[in-house]
Amino acid sequence: MTEALMPVEQLIAQFNENRGWDKQYRLIIQLGKKLPELDAKKKIEANQVKGCESLAWLVIEQPEQCLHLQMDSDTRVVKGLMMILLVIFQGKTVQQVNKIDIDAIFKQLGILHHLSPSRANGLLAIVDKIKMAGSANE
Repeated sequence: MTEALMPVEQLIAQFNENRGWDKQYRLIIQLGKKLPELDAKKKIEANQVKGCESLAWLVIEQPEQCLHLQMDSDTRVVKGLMMILLVIFQGKTVQQVNKIDIDAIFKQLGILHHLSPSRANGLLAIVDKIKMAGSANE
């Protein structure tokens, strides 16, 4: 990834500054534009996230015990949500990933209750896949 990710606290501050779903939705779309595109060779069924109504891919590598995530989707909103997940999980060790209270972060961001049930389930499916990959390599 060429651009350094902002700290989670900065992300939460941006969402708090942009109160109202319209502003937060725009912020999510802007974040999605920063998501690096996944190489077409990695957009295979094995990397697809099940449970997401949109096409979504997740590739997880663990060089030097830190998670390296690559994600992509066919929709702008999901790309933005994936960028949020990159900010939260990218470069973390398995121990750090397991300590992350994702529900608390989502609550601070204030976005889950605005998402459709299928979109929220897709987002949580990606989180589960990230946490399972980390746990499998402990």
